[in-house]
Amino acid sequence: MSELVAQSEQYPLFGADLFAPEALRNPFPHYAAIRDLGAVVRLKTPDVLVIGRYQDVVKALQSPTILVSGKGVGFNDFVNQPIPEPGILNSDGERHKALRSALMKQLSPAALSPLRQMLKDMIDQQIRHIVDTGTFDGVTEIAMHLPLSAVSELVGLPEQDRAKMLRWASASFNTVGVIERDGEIMPEMRDDLATASEVRDYLANLNPDTFMPGSWAAAQFDQVRSRGMTIGDARSSIRAFVIPSLDTTIYATGNLLYNLARHPDQYQLLRQDPSLIPGAVFEGVRHSATVRWFARVAVEDYAEGDVFIPKGARVMILYGSANRDPRKYENPDRFDVRRSPRDQLGWGAGPHLCAGMNLARMEMETLLEALVQHVDRIEADEPTLGTNRGLFGIDALPMRLIAA
Repeated sequence: MSELVAQSEQYPLFGADLFAPEALRNPFPHYAAIRDLGAVVRLKTPDVLVIGRYQDVVKALQSPTILVSGKGVGFNDFVNQPIPEPGILNSDGERHKALRSALMKQLSPAALSPLRQMLKDMIDQQIRHIVDTGTFDGVTEIAMHLPLSAVSELVGLPEQDRAKMLRWASASFNTVGVIERDGEIMPEMRDDLATASEVRDYLANLNPDTFMPGSWAAAQFDQVRSRGMTIGDARSSIRAFVIPSLDTTIYATGNLLYNLARHPDQYQLLRQDPSLIPGAVFEGVRHSATVRWFARVAVEDYAEGDVFIPKGARVMILYGSANRDPRKYENPDRFDVRRSPRDQLGWGAGPHLCAGMNLARMEMETLLEALVQHVDRIEADEPTLGTNRGLFGIDALPMRLIAA
């Protein structure tokens, strides 16, 4: 891979390390530099190509037969190693369609609609419980509330395993990135690599009889019994419930809370006109995209517009960069709830559009509905920004809710 990239001198070189802690905490200046360098840029670390402009990212994500996911979506051999029954994230073609179709039986808007009032009641009760109580951590008290109290139960793992889901998800996304330094595994990555291996083994050996009846996971095995899926397919589908359903929404919610606290005028717009809430969720995901990047591999030469990726090359797709591209969005660094960018790429595009997007939207919308009803003002101190190698977001957010 790196030899294919290195033999071409047509790509401008970006020398900064996107996986350095400070770059992970504040990637946006690096994204801007990459966009300004060209349509395709070569990274020094890791030695891959990168696409960061909005239109080019859209076209790349809509070219799944050339830029494939099945050769691994990460940037190290551990996460990219072939597995016998790949999941929805790292599969292509008919297998990907079949796995996605099975997931959408639980995650389509129609299937999720009956859950909305339950989620609204749960977050409404939580907001009323913490409003005017002084300073608290917005991540643990708000952003985690619905994913941990509702979504993990809907997935239906045994109770002792549900407690591990957050750790499993964090480690799985963290191991997407660069994990070696000078040919050795970084010490800070060893625990997460062990955890990622743990969840792989767990998911590969799931017992259909251990799930809560009527749960999302149990529904996958119901399709095995009806001969609609193999047991391997069901286990692969359940991975998409276990891994992406928590951290991605938690980070997106924390980012949204911080943006509303930093921009009180925007929060007041929501209070004055709650019809802006759905668009505000899209704007939150656009402005502070949680998923940083995934990789694709060119199985043949890819040429689209100003983008050329040679056959065999691994390319980094920068979702967060595309969402801040001034070629697409006016004043893209500004958080504006009136923008309503439904074409933003924080949830991807093309056949790999996030399967859980409708659930994440519902969780965030019901939160905003509860906030505008009970809270006059959101205040926040400086957040603790995370350094997860796959996800951008806030690990801790000291904040206060002032009652309406």
